[in-house]
Amino acid sequence: MKSYKLVLFILLSVFGPVTVAQNVVNPGSVDVSTLSDSQIQRIIQEIQSRGLSQDQAIALAKSQGATQSQIDQLMTRIQQQMNPSDTVALNRVITPLATPDKKTYQSERARVFVSEKARKVFGYQLFNSRDLTFEPAVNIPVPQDYIIGIGDQLTINVWGASQTNYQLTVDKSGSITIPDIGPVNLAGISFEKGKTLIKSRLMAIYSGMTGDQPNTWADVNLGSVRSIRISVIGEINAPGTYTLPSTASAFNALYLSGGPNENGSFREIKLIRDGVTVKIIDVYDFLINGDPKANVQLREQDILLVPNYKTRVELEGEVKRTGLFEIKSGESVADLIRFAGGFGDRAYTHALSVLRNNEKEREVRTVLNVDFTKFGLQNGDIVRADTILNRFSNRVVISGAVFHPGNYELTPSMKLSDLIKKADGLREDAFINRGLISRMKEDNSPENISFDIGEVLKGKNDLLLHKDDQVTIRSIFQLREKRTVSIMGEVIKPETFGYQDNMTLGDLVFMAGGFQEAADLSVIEVSRRLSYEQASRVTDKMNEIFQFSLTRDLKLTPTDASFKLQPFDEVFVRRAPGYQEQGSIMVTGEVTYAGTYAISDKNERISDAVKRAGGLLPGAFTSGATLTRTYNLSAAEIAKKKRLIRMDTTYTDTVSLGKKSYPVGIELDKILTSPGGSADLLLQPGDVLNIPRLLQTVKVNGNVMNPTALTYEKGLTLRDYIDRAGGYEEGARKSRTYVINANGNTASTKGYIFRRSPRITPGAEIFVPKKPEKKGGDNAMKWISIASAMSSLAIAAATLINLTK
Repeated sequence: MKSYKLVLFILLSVFGPVTVAQNVVNPGSVDVSTLSDSQIQRIIQEIQSRGLSQDQAIALAKSQGATQSQIDQLMTRIQQQMNPSDTVALNRVITPLATPDKKTYQSERARVFVSEKARKVFGYQLFNSRDLTFEPAVNIPVPQDYIIGIGDQLTINVWGASQTNYQLTVDKSGSITIPDIGPVNLAGISFEKGKTLIKSRLMAIYSGMTGDQPNTWADVNLGSVRSIRISVIGEINAPGTYTLPSTASAFNALYLSGGPNENGSFREIKLIRDGVTVKIIDVYDFLINGDPKANVQLREQDILLVPNYKTRVELEGEVKRTGLFEIKSGESVADLIRFAGGFGDRAYTHALSVLRNNEKEREVRTVLNVDFTKFGLQNGDIVRADTILNRFSNRVVISGAVFHPGNYELTPSMKLSDLIKKADGLREDAFINRGLISRMKEDNSPENISFDIGEVLKGKNDLLLHKDDQVTIRSIFQLREKRTVSIMGEVIKPETFGYQDNMTLGDLVFMAGGFQEAADLSVIEVSRRLSYEQASRVTDKMNEIFQFSLTRDLKLTPTDASFKLQPFDEVFVRRAPGYQEQGSIMVTGEVTYAGTYAISDKNERISDAVKRAGGLLPGAFTSGATLTRTYNLSAAEIAKKKRLIRMDTTYTDTVSLGKKSYPVGIELDKILTSPGGSADLLLQPGDVLNIPRLLQTVKVNGNVMNPTALTYEKGLTLRDYIDRAGGYEEGARKSRTYVINANGNTASTKGYIFRRSPRITPGAEIFVPKKPEKKGGDNAMKWISIASAMSSLAIAAATLINLTK
């Protein structure tokens, strides 16, 4: 019983005291904290079913004795029942009950196929755009001027001291019947007047609605609206009868029917009601002025009649909106331009060209801007707005060595000096001996007018400017070859620099980053072009040569300061004759001290390297010693190899370091026997000398049956090793068999009838090449040619024999 009373707390607060088991429950005595979650949920449902807002529920609860503390506790409990992430949960729970979304039967939009001409008509897009629709909206508040009709459903809510609600439908007599009150005739009056009438009738049975302090209130809402049938006829894309909600307007019906067709009028659409034309709809009022009065509300059995247009003109050219426009009687060219949104940015607004059809042919009319409001338009007129001329009426141009080159206004009596002042004057590098004016003569032929800028600045020979004059003032740097100086040789950054006045030799070396260590400072050479006077005479002399010496610290000296470089000088810093870059070699293999050794002398040889490495170890195989030499590629060689890598992805040689290695065949036995002899090569930086241990195998590769490595046996010949590898393969080129010895030297088979095979040494590699493939087609053609030639010879011989008989 106590729990039941707690559940009734909100009902008591909102709907007044309730008697339970002969006891009147006082809302102020209820403890909200003891209510269960299911009881809170029931309270929420009750408030929703009554259609109360949050403020209404709170006001009624206070009027029945509920305290503010109880109301706050209840609101907190309701919030806890909702989704915590929903910040507006409470407002969504305690809101007026939404009007039930009943199915409103409405015709679908007709599918229409329109011509290209119809698409050009102004107003077509209003009813045929994908982004703009006039589909009737039913889930919106009913406007106060809505006319109530048969079939409309009204919801009447009464709350306060008395609570009830009614859902009543306007019957065929045009009335609703309120219990205990009787019929109330509403058909044909506005919704606003209907609400007032209903409330006044409710006061007859609800006395709490009257007086200065009412305790009962009523609200009237329109529930589901009725459907009406509208006929759209005439020059329409899809004429017919359409079903729409009673809130629909004329544009809703025109949208469903696809709007007027290419012959239909957009400006004189008739709304016929009960056989009388009650409204002439001008769609342009909505399109141009945004006037909603053109979009009137429809009623049952209304007829929309779209007649043929009377006057339509075409507008083209430099206007914001081109196309076909419908013109009413009394409208002028000014109205047409207004319909088009005005002229374009580059329109010729002084006059318009009008092409007009008369009784026999076409004619042209020119309409000046002063006559735009007077000139009337006729059906079929084509109005064109041209583009302004691409020329200036008062422009002069200045370019070159002024601070602000560009276009300037030509003012009356404007002179050349005035234009230079407007351009903020000459730059410091301006060439003042001559300037040039390019001018168009009266016949539009160009002419040049030269002037002395220095004289103009002094106020002498100041020329009067004309329209479209183009003044050119050059910079001194534009009138001479770009002046440079170059430095090459043993400096950090050898390159070409821009010439500067008073530049000395030391300045140029400083700009190049200083000297390299290899530079010879005793003789620095400067090459200078011949002077203008020298170049004017034909001689064998090509340039002037100067030689100087500088200190490595680039300290300023009187000698350096006295010699000034001139444009196009070339400076050469030579390498010191005795300078040698440090170099090293590597000795590996069977020596006492294998490792890297610096080359101390240009005459150091292989025998010297072996000696510096402590000599050979026991077991060193001198016949197999090899020398690998590395050299730096030139820039051209590096570029060539890079091109090969780009063109052939199978090319594996690397040039990333700009170096190339190759083996050098040596005979270390002979070198060590005769040091300093012809076989004892001079060492170069990067050389690698390798002395292996005694090798005990012989490799057999190429076109043999079983390429393999065999044990070396003294006395065995080349053929013996090939036989042990299974013999020659079919197609082997025996006469070209060669041997690569361990030291890198190569020996080949010699002789044709009596072949002499090379001697086999430990570590050697025998290679048998393959015969080149022969193309069968070529051999066949050869035999055919031979047979043809033999046949010709036989015929010739027979002929000679016959002639001699």
